[in-house]
Amino acid sequence: MRLLLLSLLVAASACDGVPAAALPRSPEPPLATMMTAAPAESAAPAPAPAPTPVATRGEVVVVELGPPVPAELRTAVEEALRDELAVEVVWHERIKLPRAAWYAPRKRWRADVILEHLLTLIPEAPASTRVLGLTTKDISTTKGKHHDWGVFGLGYMPGQAAVISTHRLRRAAKDGEHLRFRVATTAVHEVGHTFGLDHCPEERCPMQDAQGGIENTDSSTGHLGPECRAKLEAEHPLRGPS
Repeated sequence: MRLLLLSLLVAASACDGVPAAALPRSPEPPLATMMTAAPAESAAPAPAPAPTPVATRGEVVVVELGPPVPAELRTAVEEALRDELAVEVVWHERIKLPRAAWYAPRKRWRADVILEHLLTLIPEAPASTRVLGLTTKDISTTKGKHHDWGVFGLGYMPGQAAVISTHRLRRAAKDGEHLRFRVATTAVHEVGHTFGLDHCPEERCPMQDAQGGIENTDSSTGHLGPECRAKLEAEHPLRGPS
């Protein structure tokens, strides 16, 4: 038994780089002490530190419109807005799509009418607040000579309301991660418009014009280009917590 114990001590010393001979040998405790000593009381855990307040550009109220949006897409939107635009994200209860937005000839919903409805949800909100509608239904707006043009999203520029739809973003998505990226990038794009960011020529910036397709969205880095970032910081600087 002692030979085994000594071998273990030598091996442990060798791992730490300390000569075995330098380790003092502790005497074995008396048997009575081992039998009668009370267990040490565990120390109370230290209270968790309060979270550090984070500076933001304002608040984005996100509201689901119509059928529920999958949880992973809601999370993707929230994280993208918070991390890329530095806004506080809060969730409104899910509501119905406004009946006035229904466009029966094409069986889809008018995004411009939805924007007007979304503003009624934040009538007394400060100018730093935005509202983003999130729906699985197909949405459209008027574009040039096209009275009813299907879109991924629409936002005032500048303004306080934007809406995005997952309907067209699902088409030809490779997998769930690809769809999450598309939805998150589109959310940044439309809320970026509300902060006054126009369509941008910077390569791989999420503010590029979709130009009737999904290619610019798919090739985006998901992060604002230098020019868009500078404009955002200049016109909507971060403000400390109130």
